[in-house]
Amino acid sequence: MAGGIRAQVDVTTHMGAVIPEILSGAVRGQNLAGERLLALSVAEAPLDTADLIGSAQVVPAVVPGDDTLVVYDRPQAARLHEHPEYQFQNGRKGKYLEDPALHNKNELGQIIATEAGRG
Repeated sequence: MAGGIRAQVDVTTHMGAVIPEILSGAVRGQNLAGERLLALSVAEAPLDTADLIGSAQVVPAVVPGDDTLVVYDRPQAARLHEHPEYQFQNGRKGKYLEDPALHNKNELGQIIATEAGRG
């Protein structure tokens, strides 16, 4: 997916102890946004081979600066994703990860921002 989801959190404080809590919340939010993206993408992923959806997982960030990854771990995953012209059953489609990320970027960003705000 080109670009990914990014959330920017600006913090103005005189209390340095708050920053680690905010960063921890941002990581938690990033992982929750990854789980939400997984759910959204599974609803669009091709069902022709059930093992594709069964391979989907979130690899969570652990510390600030880590990426949260949504992964479909099957050899056919990239090919099926990158060919939206393929005809899949039941309205399933290619770009099953990229499209939900782009169409729901505000919701995903809000999840991250909310958790960062909770600290």
